[in-house]
Amino acid sequence: MVEEKGMDNGAGLVCSWLHRHQEPVCLVFFSGWGMDPRPFSPLAAGGVDVCMLSAYRRLELPQLAELHSYEEVILLAWSFGVWMAAQVCPWPLRAACSEVIALGGTLQPVDARFGLAPEQFEQMLADFNTEKLHSFYRAMFDDPAHAELFLANLPLAGLEELRAELAFLHETSVHTPTALDIFSHHVITGRDRIFAGRNQARAWGRQATTQTMPWPHFPFYSFGSWGELLAALRPGAEI
Repeated sequence: MVEEKGMDNGAGLVCSWLHRHQEPVCLVFFSGWGMDPRPFSPLAAGGVDVCMLSAYRRLELPQLAELHSYEEVILLAWSFGVWMAAQVCPWPLRAACSEVIALGGTLQPVDARFGLAPEQFEQMLADFNTEKLHSFYRAMFDDPAHAELFLANLPLAGLEELRAELAFLHETSVHTPTALDIFSHHVITGRDRIFAGRNQARAWGRQATTQTMPWPHFPFYSFGSWGELLAALRPGAEI
């Protein structure tokens, strides 16, 4: 059962425990725009507890005191969550993590060279409707079966709520200074039709900490569990 925190005034980030079974490892997952726990319900735990952050409407991180009880904490930021994590994660949280992983996103998410094309982003905001939204959802996948699985587990937010979050992310990311690169590992989604792989590669540069995987923007359904995903993201590591 999903536990949620941080929803008292509807304005801050939402913290949802997707899996909480007192495992020794906790994954702190910064999800992408417009997400809630539903799209990730097909993934089993796989030996880790999973704390998901979503609903990006201001630059503020909920209290995560429960993390002190874990032997290991791993931070995974995906899509727009890469930008959000870099903006809001305090040094004590980063220092407590064994790894801080960026997946399929950049520190400059609205940028013609390093993120999403500004004109396309602005066009989606201007003409935001159900058709545009579902077109975006399908573009996240290269496997039709995975796209259908996502559409069967859609986030519950309505169009106005989704557009408000999208507008916040656009306005704030464009006018906020680029954050420092807090990530110990950068994973480029090479078959990405949202954050183009070549833009991700330009954003991170030639670093030893960067690897390219042949994945679409939403790679999660290629794995049966969060543990399997982490094994793919951290070759040689054990859960």
